[in-house]
Amino acid sequence: MRAEQIRKFDMLRRVQQFLDAYAVKLFAVNAAAARKELDQVVAEMGANETAQASNTLNARGQTATQAMLRRDLVNNHMRPVATIAAAHLHDVPGFKALQLPKIGVKAAVLVQDATAMAEAAREYQEVFVGNGRPADFADALVAAAGAVRTSIDARGKSIATKAAAREGLKATATRAHLVLRFVDAQVKAALGDDRKLLAAWKSVKRIGKGKVVPMEATVPAPTTSDAKAA
Repeated sequence: MRAEQIRKFDMLRRVQQFLDAYAVKLFAVNAAAARKELDQVVAEMGANETAQASNTLNARGQTATQAMLRRDLVNNHMRPVATIAAAHLHDVPGFKALQLPKIGVKAAVLVQDATAMAEAAREYQEVFVGNGRPADFADALVAAAGAVRTSIDARGKSIATKAAAREGLKATATRAHLVLRFVDAQVKAALGDDRKLLAAWKSVKRIGKGKVVPMEATVPAPTTSDAKAA
């Protein structure tokens, strides 16, 4: 949630609190359709704020998880296969698929390379098992690649949900501006010449300019150790 949207959200909640605090004097305002629309907008903004914050954290957590799974895939599955292949299968037709990919290759490409390596290695099962790999090494390699793919998909889903929440916040912020105009007119009419409450109302609906902290910034992102525990 951007700073401007956070400030507007805070202001709208203050408006709700003001309307509730003076419910008797503002009975007609609270009974009007604009108040119900205001409550709905605030609820939607809150839901979108939570969705954006939680999915920001989820994406960060999946980034850490993905890094851990990549290391496991390369170091514990692909590297042993590549080492044995370099020593014993250098001249076979499918040797290229048995080599390690370049450092820093994209995660999706790494998954494809790992799957291709597993399939190429199955043809030389006896060579790999005879040099220390377990009998199910190819299946384990495919499973490790699948874990990376699952993490990629989970991160992508979090990013997409975050983007949807961001657009939802924009839409509700626009609606909120229109609703507040109606509520403002109704409140001013109900308060009449009560200068004290009018001053309070003016203060309540003022959007501040101070520093704001997004919700996700108040919660530490999951670490690699958290991902291992999960």
